[in-house]
Amino acid sequence: MTSTGCLASCDCLQAPRLFSEHIQCALDQVKGETNWKAEIGDFNAGVFWTKQDSILDLLQKEVNKLSVSYSSKPFPKCKDAEKLFDGGTKCVLALVSSIYHLPLQQGQMLFGRWHRFYIVLLTTLLRCSETLWNSDTQSVAQSTGAIWELCSAVNNMPKDNKSSLVEKQKQVLELVNDALFELEEVTKTCPNESSEESSSQYDHSILIAGIGLVKTAKILLHKSLKSIQVNGHSETAQQVTDADTLGDVIDKTSETVDDFAVSLYSPVSVVEVRRTFKPLANHLSSLLAVFRESHFCTEQDVQWTTLLENAISHNDNKVSALVT
Repeated sequence: MTSTGCLASCDCLQAPRLFSEHIQCALDQVKGETNWKAEIGDFNAGVFWTKQDSILDLLQKEVNKLSVSYSSKPFPKCKDAEKLFDGGTKCVLALVSSIYHLPLQQGQMLFGRWHRFYIVLLTTLLRCSETLWNSDTQSVAQSTGAIWELCSAVNNMPKDNKSSLVEKQKQVLELVNDALFELEEVTKTCPNESSEESSSQYDHSILIAGIGLVKTAKILLHKSLKSIQVNGHSETAQQVTDADTLGDVIDKTSETVDDFAVSLYSPVSVVEVRRTFKPLANHLSSLLAVFRESHFCTEQDVQWTTLLENAISHNDNKVSALVT
């Protein structure tokens, strides 16, 4: 009798295990897929995003049902479990299907953002499903909450390539702001009056000049972001390409700023400053050039872009004069 009871218990866990297997297959498929559709002639953005919202709303409901059913014993009987997990499996299949209906022509950044989201969502859903068939009741509520949090975050995710660029640039601007803040904190430490005073003053001069270059990076990101928000569109192929091209350059900004900023921390590494200041100045010039060539830049941006072009050159020369 005990043996039969154990067997029945194990059989009742077949449905959640099978659900986990379905999620794992879906996750592997999404991670490994490379043959995405470059374009879909009849793509309708409004219909696509409405369908996305419906799938994610349904997923939340299905996960909630599973969470309630497996939050305490006794767990559902086999037939009831199969019905419960059938809804979740259909949601997983719908999710996988939906990514194939977002064409690359809508933008590499937009597609990449959602592709990463699907991977995170499926990975979290897999963990959630494993808490069910492992009978880990304490983790069920926590993993369910993680699914709800991800689905709710969709409301703030980009739905076009311009919005993807704005999201990315805000993140990079925040990182550059952090780097600038840390450098400005360093300036509050005055040179020590000792035998190393002249050396400390020299380091301080390099630091001040370097901060000027990092400030220029911040201003460029801030000003161009405003123009992107006001002037940007994702209605034509060229507009989509403009966002992707600018996004590729912006991607490298934080790393380039960080490499340079690290060299300015006390004690200043003159060798590292020499190695990193020119790549940063060149990068900012490239970023400005790409912005100017895009539809984001209008006649109203001519004045500040010219001023920033001069600022990049000025701060580049100031650092160069100190370390070369």
